[in-house]
Amino acid sequence: MAFDLAGKTVLVAGGAGYLGQPICRLLAGQGAAVVIADAAADRAGALAAELVAGGHRARAIALDGGDETSCREAVAFTTAAFGRLDTLVVATFRSVGKTVDELTAEEFDAANRVNITGTFVLARAAAQAMSAGGSIVLFASMYGLVAPDPRVYHPPMNPNPIEYGAGKAAIVQMTRYLAAAWGPRGIRVNAVAPGPFPGTAVQQEHPSFVQRLAERVPLGRIGRQDEIAGAVTFLAADESAYMTGTTLRVDGGWTAW
Repeated sequence: MAFDLAGKTVLVAGGAGYLGQPICRLLAGQGAAVVIADAAADRAGALAAELVAGGHRARAIALDGGDETSCREAVAFTTAAFGRLDTLVVATFRSVGKTVDELTAEEFDAANRVNITGTFVLARAAAQAMSAGGSIVLFASMYGLVAPDPRVYHPPMNPNPIEYGAGKAAIVQMTRYLAAAWGPRGIRVNAVAPGPFPGTAVQQEHPSFVQRLAERVPLGRIGRQDEIAGAVTFLAADESAYMTGTTLRVDGGWTAW
């Protein structure tokens, strides 16, 4: 079986989210024990129950991605539940959604307490619990690589917010930094940078916006919900054992032009 994760344990922070759910399902399908950590504890628990009912190993825990104690507890819970931690996936984020002129400094700080600081705390706690061969997969974004095109966002929609883009740009550098720091210990750190993957509500409520996104993509469409899961699973698996410090773009070509 390609990307065989049998015997491995994966902690997915943000695992109950729109992109997190298919990631958890694919990881479990490839044989991993999966711990789903999410602020939406009910959704995390429901997904864990679904996986267990399907014959997989899964647990769930509530996570506050901006709280250091909560981040550390998620790692401790994982090792207590399954005896080891092989991969951490951090798919958490927070944004306010205001314009650059409206956003307060306090709101910027609160968002990036999750986007940057929480990611760092989770990664460091996970690395301390991992043996050589461990893999950490962080979530950047196309908007950590390029700015949002304001022409795609028609009023009353605001462009993708600055606190999100700045936080995701920090993840790109954090990936490189941690890869260099922990490479000698045999721990790999990579990132994925999703392109346009608008959630279900956005697709339903703003179809013209979704069409403008699709027209901006070389492949001519937005990403399907499950299309990030393969890249994450690859980075978790031994098939990517010589990859570290890389940000893998899964964006339909958005950042190619």
